Amino acid sequence: MARLGLRPGVAIALSGRPCYGGLPLLRVIETETADDVLRNGVQVVLRKLIARAHRPDRKIRLCVWAKRVGDFDTHRNQACYLKSGSLSKPADSILWTASRAFARASLRLVVQLLLAVSVIGCGSIQLKPDSELAPSKQVEQVWTPPASNASLNRPLANAEEMRVFEDKNALQTSGARTYDLPSLVDMALRLNPETRRAWYVALHNEAQLGQSQASNYPMVSGEGQGGYFKVPLEFPGETLVVRNNAFFPQFKVSYDLLDFGRTRADERKAREELIAANFNFNQAMQDVVFNVERAFYILAAAIADVSAAESNLKLANLSLVSVEERHQVGLATKPQVLLAKQVQAQAVYDLENVNSQVHGAEAALRQAVGVPADTNFTIDAGQLDRLPKSLSDDVEALIAQAISQRPDLAAQIAAVRAGDAAIQRARADYYPEVSFGGNYGQAIWNYTINGGNTQNLNQPFYGAGLSMRWNIFTGFDRYYAVEKASAAKGAAVSDLRSLKLSVIAATWTAYYDFLSAKKKRDAAQALLSSSEESFAANYESHRYGLATITDLISAERNLMAARYTLIQSKADLLISSSNLLHATGAATASSARLQ
Repeated sequence: MARLGLRPGVAIALSGRPCYGGLPLLRVIETETADDVLRNGVQVVLRKLIARAHRPDRKIRLCVWAKRVGDFDTHRNQACYLKSGSLSKPADSILWTASRAFARASLRLVVQLLLAVSVIGCGSIQLKPDSELAPSKQVEQVWTPPASNASLNRPLANAEEMRVFEDKNALQTSGARTYDLPSLVDMALRLNPETRRAWYVALHNEAQLGQSQASNYPMVSGEGQGGYFKVPLEFPGETLVVRNNAFFPQFKVSYDLLDFGRTRADERKAREELIAANFNFNQAMQDVVFNVERAFYILAAAIADVSAAESNLKLANLSLVSVEERHQVGLATKPQVLLAKQVQAQAVYDLENVNSQVHGAEAALRQAVGVPADTNFTIDAGQLDRLPKSLSDDVEALIAQAISQRPDLAAQIAAVRAGDAAIQRARADYYPEVSFGGNYGQAIWNYTINGGNTQNLNQPFYGAGLSMRWNIFTGFDRYYAVEKASAAKGAAVSDLRSLKLSVIAATWTAYYDFLSAKKKRDAAQALLSSSEESFAANYESHRYGLATITDLISAERNLMAARYTLIQSKADLLISSSNLLHATGAATASSARLQ
């Protein structure tokens, strides 16, 4: 039951329990003296309410129950016939029953809209977004991809179709072609995904710099609002229904006049990030060049090892024939023949082993270049004999050179400066913002009231003004923003120091590795020369019976190992020289022409 107090002792109540015929019951009660009368305004409202309840065109009617009201007996008798009584339950609002009817209608409309959206959209409402992509139901079960995913991935399983995604300037493999190291480096800089990714990151940061400068220009936008509206307005004794068609197109202009360094800080931060991205791109290029050079030298050494293994196999066969000839004339024993066969078998194994290493080195080189491992091309392995020029003998000078020209160090320094700009940007939020704004549009609309004459309007509207926004208190958000930016800068400074130490250590290590590789190469050359002489002397002595088979086999093994050692020492020297140049941030010999 809802109850409306009119004055002390007088109330109108709309009961939630229906009377005869299922009609709502209106109770008018006077709890004090019979001589008290309702105020004139309240009497008018009540009469209108009761009268409207009995209009034949109304679907909702009221049963009126009155106690000692007098003037309303007639309306009470028109509504229904009830005996006098007293109210048992006071209520909160006279509109309780009407609100309940409105809630029912609204709920029914919302349900209908939800069902319509469900039918138009997915056709059903599901708690899981996609049952096909749901994880496995059991932790020990393997997730099975749906058929739709398999059909999407099927083109990528074909190597020929994957090449569609590659660059148009990719390697042309119509027939085998021989590439030297500079050609492979040139190709890698174009095709390797690492350089391409670093390049796109730099382009991304360039666009970000452009975005940071957007606040230097005015913002212009256009918008339009329109639609059809039906609004019922209830007045005492009459309901007005307004039907309105409206459309309001307009242009808006805004410009930040004063932001206390926000735009400048954003632009500086974006500029430093672009500088860092460019240096990282240079570092990526140097990394790719070094990786290609190292893979090239490893492959060249593997190919040279094949030649050495073939020579060793011929040497083993020659020793075996010599021992077998001596065995046939009784000058060699069976164990000596078996020892020679053992050396010959080891030579065969070494040949197959280096052939396998060639295939692995080829795959590594092609991956470093950025082409599939099955790409058909060969390299000029003779460049293994082109030893590098002498580098500086002063390690301190090399360290200073590395600190001054390493791109990754320069990128980290730019990151520190970007941290300074981030701190300035966070501090700028403590200050207000002043902006100018204006708009110009057209008001196009018409309306009718209760189906009467249509009223039309088509007039322009415009305005301009200044606005200032100043966040006085934001829950310490700006304070922690400054703290966060300061901490990020401190981390960048620490990263810079750590990177500097790493650069110094890498340069120091690469320098002494290079010096050691030079000495190893010289020692390997002397070792090979002495091994060749020793084998030749033992072979001749063995032929004339002046040396044992053990001496011959030992000299043969030493010669085989010396050949491998010289090849590996050459490759190590070339790799160490490239590593030293890479550690100092200098251009390598193979990429110097690309600068």
